[in-house]
Amino acid sequence: MKQTHSLKQKAGQFLHILFPILITQIALSAITFFDTNMSGKYGTDDLAGVAIGTSLWIPIQTGLSGILMGITPIVSHLIGSRKNKDVAYQVTQGIWLSLLISLLVLAAGSLVLSPVLHFMNLEPQVRDIAFRFLCAISIGIIPLFGYTVLRSTIDALGQTRVSMLITLIALPVNVGLNYLLIFGKLGFPEMGGVGAGVPRQLPIG
Repeated sequence: MKQTHSLKQKAGQFLHILFPILITQIALSAITFFDTNMSGKYGTDDLAGVAIGTSLWIPIQTGLSGILMGITPIVSHLIGSRKNKDVAYQVTQGIWLSLLISLLVLAAGSLVLSPVLHFMNLEPQVRDIAFRFLCAISIGIIPLFGYTVLRSTIDALGQTRVSMLITLIALPVNVGLNYLLIFGKLGFPEMGGVGAGVPRQLPIG
């Protein structure tokens, strides 16, 4: 990251870092939008199931990712203090923490997911789609949280364009896989709304 002195330089550096982060967040939101929209084109039950599954998952993902993103100021502080040798240790600890959080989420989900969905008094078909959608997502939880740590580290180094490019590449991949798996195109299984959860196994999902 370049050292800045004048207000103009600081503003330029700020925008240089901010713009890719903004694009990344928009692209991540677009993934959820396409999951719901494409599931809705398949059927109303699928739309409801995916929407419910997403509404349960997003707060958990956002909250826990916020904890893991704490690696950003830690790495930034170390770089600013010229303690570059300590960065690898802190990132490694972040990866271990992401693994622990992932296992806790999986364990908690296996215990409370079915009771929560039953408590919501949903139609059986909608409940089944929401359950299987979340089960599909769960396979990618470990790499997702691990990626969050690595992305936060990259952002701390000021290389926010790297995260942006990864997300922008993943967005059309996610949409393409949705098309194949939701509607069963090109020989892929026709999974309906549940198919929207399979591409979420990608780390950025």
